[in-house]
Amino acid sequence: MIWTITPNPALDNTYRVSTLNVGIPHRVEDVSVRAGGKGVNVARVLAQLGHHTVATGFLGGAGGTRFRQLLSELPQSSRIDSQFVESDAETRLSIAVIEDNHEATVFNEAGQAPTDKCWQELLELLETGLRPGDVVACCGSLPGDSDPAWVGRIVETTQRAGARIIVDATGKTLQAACQAGADFVKPNDDELRDSTGCEDVAEGAQKLLASGVGAVIVSEGARGMSVHGRDGAWRAAPAQHVEGNPTGAGDASVAAWCLFLSENPQAQNAQELSAALPLAVSLSGAAVACPVAGEVDADLFAEMTPKVKVERY
Repeated sequence: MIWTITPNPALDNTYRVSTLNVGIPHRVEDVSVRAGGKGVNVARVLAQLGHHTVATGFLGGAGGTRFRQLLSELPQSSRIDSQFVESDAETRLSIAVIEDNHEATVFNEAGQAPTDKCWQELLELLETGLRPGDVVACCGSLPGDSDPAWVGRIVETTQRAGARIIVDATGKTLQAACQAGADFVKPNDDELRDSTGCEDVAEGAQKLLASGVGAVIVSEGARGMSVHGRDGAWRAAPAQHVEGNPTGAGDASVAAWCLFLSENPQAQNAQELSAALPLAVSLSGAAVACPVAGEVDADLFAEMTPKVKVERY
């Protein structure tokens, strides 16, 4: 089974306006609301591809109730087992304002930190639910001023159950996951630079490896993706350029890695993991072709994957 953890989910509100004028009122008639968050996007992609997941994290208040409703209304909701922990903290909002022919202006609330009791409930859920061979993806920011050490405890709990974990995070959360000995981490190149201070991708990956993580997967935008381990590094570039919305590309790549890891439980070092690069690169491109995060163009994914070539980094 694949589990996705979204510690800081959000109700994604999108406002579409003809022109955004700072300092004056706007009447918004085109509004959409989605259940959002990086781990939720991973679960949605997996569900679209026909795979079942357990989705967890923290939800609270009226926003949490609305979030659960929206998740249950997804076309593939039967493939997403929602097991979110109830929190006293209200589920946050994310507001994107999209002007005609312009990129979105996004306002992300930081979210409120769950209590230690909530974090402990999440750990207990993992302890009782995980089975050997399961794969866990812990994705996105932590709410409010949550202690990154909780991610370290998630890593330890996962591994005690005989499961493997991939963490998609940045900054202190990424560092905590590495120091706890996470199996895999997946920053993008900007997050890697911000987290390590290294301009060079290979140098930054080596710094994370030295802190204890098993392997480092780095998404590098249009340049593709690379995987770094103690046995070396491999990379792959997209088979073709895809125009569209890159917002959910990283989440789609995590979905690809989860699929590969669940089907290849013995894969550990970078050379073995490099076999997943065509899947991850192509699924990222298939996500760019879709207007919203959490969706992929399945036909484009199937078309691109065989064309992707892997090489030594």
